[in-house]
Amino acid sequence: MRLLMLTILLTLAVWAAYLWNYVVYMAEPVLIPLNKSYSGYSIVPEKTQGLKLQQFTFTGWDGGEVLAAIAEQEGEESSRQLTIMGDLRTNPAQRLDSIDYALICVDWDHGIRSAIPLAESLTAAGITCVLWESRGTNNRRPYCTHGLKEHADVPLLINEIIKRSGKSAPVIVAVGQGYGAGLLLQAAAVDTRIQGLISIDSYASLRESIIRTMPDSPFTMPTLWLMDLHINSKVGYECFDVAPVESAARLSRDLPVLIINQVQDNPVSTLDDALTIYRQLPCDCRTIWTMRNHLDTPEATTRTITAARLGKHDRDNTIEAGLLQDDDSTPTAIVRWLNDTFITALDAPPIHVPARPLLTSESKL
Repeated sequence: MRLLMLTILLTLAVWAAYLWNYVVYMAEPVLIPLNKSYSGYSIVPEKTQGLKLQQFTFTGWDGGEVLAAIAEQEGEESSRQLTIMGDLRTNPAQRLDSIDYALICVDWDHGIRSAIPLAESLTAAGITCVLWESRGTNNRRPYCTHGLKEHADVPLLINEIIKRSGKSAPVIVAVGQGYGAGLLLQAAAVDTRIQGLISIDSYASLRESIIRTMPDSPFTMPTLWLMDLHINSKVGYECFDVAPVESAARLSRDLPVLIINQVQDNPVSTLDDALTIYRQLPCDCRTIWTMRNHLDTPEATTRTITAARLGKHDRDNTIEAGLLQDDDSTPTAIVRWLNDTFITALDAPPIHVPARPLLTSESKL
């Protein structure tokens, strides 16, 4: 009997150790989402084709320095810039001069490097871009909170931009992708100086995204609970605290927003996430795009997503999603949206009526 009890206790101890190691393993990319593409590279490139990077620092939300850079087009153009410039020569975008700055955020790790591709495209259209390291100078922030804390850098960054530019009320748009999209949704909800927002591949809820990446088993929810416990002990937040869709509901009704679903096979950020965020927006000027697939006819420019997918209680019974041909067409389409839709909305008189009602819990995806 004693031997049996010892065997059971030993088995439970081994199982508990295995489970905890698995939890720590699953939590690692949540706590430290490293971009492997830039492993071994410096924080800021010494030279970038087609760009001039002017570095500066500002004091972040935690009192430490944050490295940032102002990017402008200069020198021999990159291939991305040549694509945009070629399009603008045949179809000029003459209203982009109204935009003073585009804040660009992509990754928590190597924030400036990962934002450069978007900066190349926007600077080719004459837009000055601002990039920053949301991990802080010298990696002073060891753990990521997926914008929950990092988004508080944005108002401080805007303060610094205003001080450096001398403009009291510059026109600022925010362009985020992945991690950066979630962060900027949270930032735009608290700082109305952001006058336009482009969100590419944001997840609606960090918790739901994590669940989608985990094996479907009876242990999924206990594992998630233990992950929350581990993450909370390191950083002081839990996965359900991070929900960009909730920030989307608090955006100004005057804010023009473009939602883009670009990745197609990544469970972290899905078309359903994009639809959920889009539906929650109280903004009158809102647009959603996704990628063309084999079900779309060659001549189609939009796809109608019906209540069968959205849920029968949805207040938006159908959604017209614009179709993008491929990833390479996205930057040009963004420039067009800024010139045609954003500037038009910017020039429109402000709206002084209550925002549209929020979705009820039963109508969410």
